[in-house]
Amino acid sequence: MPPIRSKARRSMPRPSIARRGRARHWGTASAFVLPVLGLTVLFSVVPLVMVIRRSLYAGNIFGTNLTFSGLANYREVFATGGGHALIVTAVYTAGFVAVVMGLGGGIALLLDVKLPGLRQVRAFFVIPLVVPPVATAFIWFTFFQPGTGLFNRALAAAGLGQVSLSSATDAMIAVIAFGAWQFFGEAVLLYLAALKTLPRDVLDAASVDGASAWQRLRWIRWPLLRHQTALITIVATLTGLQAFTQIYILTNGGPQGATQTALYYVYDQAFGLGASGSTGLADAMSVILFAISLIVTMTQLALISRPARGAQATRTVPARMGRA
Repeated sequence: MPPIRSKARRSMPRPSIARRGRARHWGTASAFVLPVLGLTVLFSVVPLVMVIRRSLYAGNIFGTNLTFSGLANYREVFATGGGHALIVTAVYTAGFVAVVMGLGGGIALLLDVKLPGLRQVRAFFVIPLVVPPVATAFIWFTFFQPGTGLFNRALAAAGLGQVSLSSATDAMIAVIAFGAWQFFGEAVLLYLAALKTLPRDVLDAASVDGASAWQRLRWIRWPLLRHQTALITIVATLTGLQAFTQIYILTNGGPQGATQTALYYVYDQAFGLGASGSTGLADAMSVILFAISLIVTMTQLALISRPARGAQATRTVPARMGRA
């Protein structure tokens, strides 16, 4: 009498078939991943290694025989104004992120209101993202011209003093304003997309319970937007650390280095100073800026990875609103 095979055993795939299925799966995945990985290594990892290597050599852009100098370039960076450039970068980035986050979040909240015509208004915030930054920087440069600039004429009509790019404070405010105007539209779109994903039943329940708009924002919307806020902060911070175009057009790093950021210092040492510059110093500053960007990004990602408090904040809304 032939042995009785169970139905479960007959339905199990053979080991050879399972192995072939896994091989096809990994082959398909590799066909998509390997080209991207190769391009990443070619255009990101290899240039980074070359910059790190070149930062250990002394010479300028016209030199053909670079001499090994070890870590001397990193010490020389701070002796030639690199430390001041890093401080300017920190000030610019802090102001840039604050303006972008505040302006982007506020406008996104206004656009989230259901009013006729607001959908057409959203398109205006995309314009700064698609217009070439060099062209808009030249336009902003004319705005700050003494006596004839649009900003100065508006200030004069209001009875206020004029601003000048020859003033260190005015120049820093000008480059922060231009950078924020150019980027805040992206923050508006990201915040607006995040607001559309919030649970409407929770917001409606809080509204029925008597929560005001400010209470719903403080206890429900803001905690649920925590991860999106952290993501926008990371993108805005990296954008601020890489500021160059508006500074090159508006102030050229001046007055007296008041707006010379780290990336402008890299350009100045590599190309702006000619034979008196140093590609080794430019590469050393590039490595320092990369390390700072990496540390800032990893720190912010570590904060994102914490357990979200949105659910906890939502559970405690009634009690907190009762005390408000």
